[in-house]
Amino acid sequence: MDAATGDPMITSRSSVFIRGEGGWGGDRGPRTTWEEPDRAPDHKLTYETRPEQALIYRLSGDRNPLHSDPAFAARAGFDRPILHGLCTYGVTGRALLHALTDGDPSRFRSMSGRFTTPVFPGESLTINIWVDDRTARFQTLKPDGRPAISHGVATFI
Repeated sequence: MDAATGDPMITSRSSVFIRGEGGWGGDRGPRTTWEEPDRAPDHKLTYETRPEQALIYRLSGDRNPLHSDPAFAARAGFDRPILHGLCTYGVTGRALLHALTDGDPSRFRSMSGRFTTPVFPGESLTINIWVDDRTARFQTLKPDGRPAISHGVATFI
């Protein structure tokens, strides 16, 4: 909220999809369609993450040991701690902000996407962006080409 006016400054929504879980019945919810455009990306940006990136990101208050404790990460099926999904999302948001709005946050309206593959600290992330008017589709790719974030859509003015 804006301290001076009391007006909302941002709205945040999230949902969780846990693969292989379920069985509670009911509607599966809405399905979105997303296809990679049949052309080269309008923007292709690569950002490096640092080997200690997850430890730095923990300073935001996310203390999940999956991102710092090798033994805990091994129990979750990973050979080492993984990067926070929201850190990957933030790197992607930075790329979108600079590519779509020349770094002007007042022009950035929204972004959404699906986390699909974990990222390990130290991996580079390549963000492919296809622009169509004031909407962009995007994917965040790991070095091996697998998407870390898929079905990405961003809006801007």
